Amino acid sequence: MSSIRLKSIIPPQPSTQRNFTTHLSYDETTDSIAYPCGKSAFVRSLATDRVIQFIGHGSSNVTVVRFSPIKNSQYLASGDESGKVIVWGWTVDSETNVVETTIKSEFHVLAAPILDISWDFEGKRLCVVGDGKDKFGVFISWDSGNSLGEISGHSQRINACHFKQSRPMRCITVGDDGAVIFYQGPPFKFAASDRSHHQQGKFIRDVEFSPNTGEFVVSVGSDRRIVCYDGKTGEFIKYVEDSEEKINGGIFAISWLDEAKFATASADACIRIWDVKGSKCVQKWSLPEASLENQLVGIVATKNNGVISLSLDGSLNMYEIGKNDCIRTIRGHNKGITALAVNPLITGSYDGRIIDWNSDSAVMYSNHTNLVVSIDNSKYPTFSTVAWDDTLRVKGEPQYKFDSQPKVSTNDNNATTAVLTNSDDLLVMNSFNGQILQSLKLQEPASALGLSKSLIAVAYEQSNSIEVFKSSDLSVSYKLSTPLRATPSYVSISPSEKYLAAGDVLGKILLFELDSKQVKTSRWAFHNSKINAISWKPTSDDEDEDLVATGSLDTNIFVYSVKRPMKTIKYLNAHKDGVTGLLWEDADSLVSSGADACIKKWDVQLE
Repeated sequence: MSSIRLKSIIPPQPSTQRNFTTHLSYDETTDSIAYPCGKSAFVRSLATDRVIQFIGHGSSNVTVVRFSPIKNSQYLASGDESGKVIVWGWTVDSETNVVETTIKSEFHVLAAPILDISWDFEGKRLCVVGDGKDKFGVFISWDSGNSLGEISGHSQRINACHFKQSRPMRCITVGDDGAVIFYQGPPFKFAASDRSHHQQGKFIRDVEFSPNTGEFVVSVGSDRRIVCYDGKTGEFIKYVEDSEEKINGGIFAISWLDEAKFATASADACIRIWDVKGSKCVQKWSLPEASLENQLVGIVATKNNGVISLSLDGSLNMYEIGKNDCIRTIRGHNKGITALAVNPLITGSYDGRIIDWNSDSAVMYSNHTNLVVSIDNSKYPTFSTVAWDDTLRVKGEPQYKFDSQPKVSTNDNNATTAVLTNSDDLLVMNSFNGQILQSLKLQEPASALGLSKSLIAVAYEQSNSIEVFKSSDLSVSYKLSTPLRATPSYVSISPSEKYLAAGDVLGKILLFELDSKQVKTSRWAFHNSKINAISWKPTSDDEDEDLVATGSLDTNIFVYSVKRPMKTIKYLNAHKDGVTGLLWEDADSLVSSGADACIKKWDVQLE
């Protein structure tokens, strides 16, 4: 039985936003962290390669994800920018090891983005806060959505909330209005407020009770103050400050390690561990450079005295109390991936970020300032990239500046890149020195480009026709007999140059035989949206080319057969919001990239 099976996922990094906290959540039972990225919620194991992606929020960006405090429940609550909160769970099939997510309940509770969620220690109640019109938060039961109290006292958006994790039940909220509001219940109602100990006009960004007993509760904000309150009454106790430790940036997040110590993350790129009773900074880590990208906007404590911080660029840095250096850094994309190369794996995204995945700690390049169009890794460890910032770069260093924006670019894995610009110039270049080998002014705008050992295929966006050029002499060309039905979006020439597959924006693919210039088959029509990738399965010298993998904006992956045009292997919903890249890694596996910023590896099992 032929099939495509998901083998592994390289997940994206958490979504971040300048001047705002990104809340991270940690589950000790599974040793995993949970966070939002784009329209998905992710659970990422720190000990294994298990990744869980939840896509139940539809077209809305996810803003916060929180684990239930109940051990082994595997329930999470996530909120999105539309004001919806969803409680969901995940299970693992013991036979196939496939992870499945299921929605337990969902409620539309606010009229604007949800910014934080807190579970009570019984795992029954939720405090959900954020922005809104008539209200900025709610207390609800997770299963029925019934109201369990009222959030009041705030005049602007609420940035964070937290339940005391023991009896008597308490809850606290903080917001942009500089107010710290204390609630008691259930049902939960206003008990006390504090507006004087944080600096007026500054935002309070995070708040958390100490674990287990909840003796203390600490709030932090853009005023660089750490304010400690009594966990039962909400009364101000003191400022946590150390005369020998100056904080040079606003504090974004707090996380308790135990009853006596908590960690803070701040805009000065520093993580500090504080002793609440002694008001002392007992340990400090600093990122190498106090740059904008290294501002720390999130933090969470893990088991065994561990701490994970989140940088504005999405990097996760792991530390252990008692050790001076970062023990692990996790890098990746948190924007849609637009360029993919395999063997070795290198990817680029629409924010200009390039990731070289071929080391324990992926190497990140941020030299491009716009969408990455193509990657040539044929001379690895050197590689070249073309992007919409109008440059060709080699390992981030500029080699060529285009006169107009490169619209489409592709390479033949032999140090040659073909580029189509917005001014209808077709350029054939050396990938690694920027030398122009051939150039041609096209007579009409083109929308897709294919490159092989000796041929270049250009697909025109008005006539929908395809012209095939000799790459060493662009004056030699011929047109294929049949135009596509819609605007071409992707063209791929087979390695032997016997076939050409062309996909359009409606999801249809025509397969041409180049010797006869005729259509071999028009039956590859199972996608229902724009074709973004076509890749030929590698074959041995004595083996005929047969299988073609395709990826589309419709989120699906198909494997078509030249010999049996109606025979397909499929995997639906491979990537949230569409497949953007798809390549064979070897004869039995595929690598795909998506608008969800994920990279996925697939086993292709054939009959």
